[in-house]
Amino acid sequence: MGVACLAPPPPIVVDTPYGAVRAASRGKADEVAELLVRLAPAVKSVLPGTQDRAIDVWVQERLAVYRFHQRPDSVRGFTLLDAEFDAKRIHLQESGQSPWYLAHELVHALIGPSWSPLPGILEEGLGDVIAERLNPEYEEHIRAHRLLNASAFTGGVELEVVYREPGVGSWRQWPERTVSGVLQVGSAVDPATLGELLRTPRSDLHRRWADIPESFYGISWLIVSRMVERIGLDGVYGLCQQARASGLELVPVAWIEEAAELELERLDPAFLASCFDRRALSTALFLQPEAFAEVAVDALAPLHGTLAFGDVYRRVRPAFRLGQTSPVQVGVNSGPVYRSMRQAWQTLPQPLVGTTTAP
Repeated sequence: MGVACLAPPPPIVVDTPYGAVRAASRGKADEVAELLVRLAPAVKSVLPGTQDRAIDVWVQERLAVYRFHQRPDSVRGFTLLDAEFDAKRIHLQESGQSPWYLAHELVHALIGPSWSPLPGILEEGLGDVIAERLNPEYEEHIRAHRLLNASAFTGGVELEVVYREPGVGSWRQWPERTVSGVLQVGSAVDPATLGELLRTPRSDLHRRWADIPESFYGISWLIVSRMVERIGLDGVYGLCQQARASGLELVPVAWIEEAAELELERLDPAFLASCFDRRALSTALFLQPEAFAEVAVDALAPLHGTLAFGDVYRRVRPAFRLGQTSPVQVGVNSGPVYRSMRQAWQTLPQPLVGTTTAP
């Protein structure tokens, strides 16, 4: 495409020691410039093998390099490359969680060629792990979001709905019951895809998958976060150096499995549930309320026609549990989950006979 087809640069420019920030307004340019000044040196400090260079940032309402080729709405940022480890600039979406997205893209922009043995998809997980470390206010959000994304690779996540089963006497005396279900975000991914991803170098990743699905980011975060928890960023970097010293193009899958303490061919819904803690579960409820509501209403459907929806909350008191977490109660204050469950409850088929009221 010619120069005339290129998207115009945003008009407002703020220069920093780490690169120029362009945006449509002075306020947004100043905001992102402050983030760049904070995050660029921090990425270089915590991540071994980075390049000492500046990188420009374009903040756009709709992400695009060319006028008539906009990126999907799900893409919040990307790094434009002149060559494999020669970043031209970062494009950042104007709205959204800029500290997370900018930290992630700075990893792509500043990472050096000594990281080349890292499978391309794992660089995405590395970006999110670094973003968590540098922006602790987003840690639980990133964790819950990526675990839910990973459910497409594990056949979902095993979810338990805990509630009081209507019986005799006061509702406080009703016995507790647990019903298991499986929650999945996004379309299921062929299990063979993960092995293919982990054998794809950085240079080929976007040639084979032009737009990386959210599920790919999820499984990448899961693998890299476990590696970093066990061997640290220096250890992950050391695997790349070990692979190069051994004449290997990529870190072998077996090394990745050992470092992450994972058997990638045996990922399942129960394992993914074990990766959640209670805070991550609470955050996940707000990220995917419709998906959680669907599992809960399926579990509680036998009560439809016996209890009104208001009584489900006042007496049955449903809660969610993942793995070994303590149950997270869902009530009126749960907002999106409450509204999603109420709506789903109202769409259940009406019973064919008259209803009764539980004691």
